[in-house]
Amino acid sequence: MTIKKKTWLKIAIVVLILVILVVFFRDSFLEGFQEIAKVPGKTVVLLLCLSMGYFLAEGGVITVMAQSCEGRVSFRSGFACALYCSFFRLVTFGSGSGVAEVYYLNKKGMKAAEATGMSLVQYLIQKITICVMGAVSFFVCFRYVEQYIGEYQRYIALAVLITMAIGAGILLITVFEKGKNLLFFYLKKATERKANWNQRVKKVEEQADILQDGAKKLYHKKHCLFLAFFLNLAKYFFWFLTPYVLYGDEERLTLLVSLVLMALATMAAGVIPTPSGYGSLDAMLILLFHPLLGDAKVVSLVILYRVVVSLFPFLVGMVVAAWSLRKEKKMEG
Repeated sequence: MTIKKKTWLKIAIVVLILVILVVFFRDSFLEGFQEIAKVPGKTVVLLLCLSMGYFLAEGGVITVMAQSCEGRVSFRSGFACALYCSFFRLVTFGSGSGVAEVYYLNKKGMKAAEATGMSLVQYLIQKITICVMGAVSFFVCFRYVEQYIGEYQRYIALAVLITMAIGAGILLITVFEKGKNLLFFYLKKATERKANWNQRVKKVEEQADILQDGAKKLYHKKHCLFLAFFLNLAKYFFWFLTPYVLYGDEERLTLLVSLVLMALATMAAGVIPTPSGYGSLDAMLILLFHPLLGDAKVVSLVILYRVVVSLFPFLVGMVVAAWSLRKEKKMEG
């Protein structure tokens, strides 16, 4: 499948999910925008600060992980890199953020191969973080949130198991070289008569090799690994506060409920094959928060959450990308 076809397929999937949401909640969209109009200005400012908090933590992750490589990245550059990637994430529907990170870090002096390995390991840690948050939320807080997830608890449980299996599989490939070699040996053997599939398997194997090389460097600096994990917890904590900041109380939508339901929604959305969770995360937010908020407020929550995690970072990232391009042109001139 060509890049153009993949892009159009991603767009089609996102549009389909959004159309389904609009059909089911068409009568609530106007009320949702009316709810947004009621949100105080100071709350909007706080939400935007939480959005930047995420990228400050993400910048910290990039800075910490760069310590395992020869290249050194300042916190300022790490923060700018996180925003730079957010711009390309929305423009490319998720597929270009990794490439953008490698390009940006390469311009800062890091070797392309090291930046690629670091980016893949960063993705791995992010997946593990979501897996841990979702699993802990489901198993430890199950009785507490059972009344909120209701009839969806079986599907959420399935999503937990799938996410844990994916995380364990990626971790297994990363840590055990023999296991990785054995897996790809059988995959290549099974696809040897299908040239397209065989080529894809070889490309994935190349990425797995890069991932292992990057992971080995990081494993020698375990303090970087643990710090990156805790910074990942912190960055999701900033975003997961959004429902509580908007409509939280001390009876139903408490701080814990907000964090737990957001963790479950994010983890479950990751199982659905959509680019960067566009559409799938919105659907999961509606399903899990609707019993607590009702039609109008849940629609406003989804819209404002998209502003916090996608639109606002995109706009700030666009400024960073333009500034970076301007500097490059000056250096070339």
